[in-house]
Amino acid sequence: MKKELKLAELAKQAGVPARTIRLYITQGVLPRPLRAGRDAAYGEEHLARLRAIRSLQREGLTLAQIRARLVGEERQESRAPATLWQSQQIAPDVMIMVREDVSPWRRKRIAEALSKLATLINTTQ
Repeated sequence: MKKELKLAELAKQAGVPARTIRLYITQGVLPRPLRAGRDAAYGEEHLARLRAIRSLQREGLTLAQIRARLVGEERQESRAPATLWQSQQIAPDVMIMVREDVSPWRRKRIAEALSKLATLINTTQ
């Protein structure tokens, strides 16, 4: 079982006041506790995040910059493999993006539809 910390214990180990931890939670820089209320509990991930925040602050980053960086890293870690796209220009000012992993049958249908669209767009009135 993971070790759980009370707010006071987390604050002491991280070297920051409890009110700063609460601020970080409301600002979205630190995740919410594992359990809320009087029995609020924090885990090792909270302690690691607080240490990362302090390190980034020493580098001169603002809280907003820290949030963007940390939340961006979380999204990249949880993101599915990147989807590859193929671009197809159908007019000088129109570019269409099509996923590369579509089936051959669907790719053919898309190409036919884009050809018709290109004709409509490029026809002068």
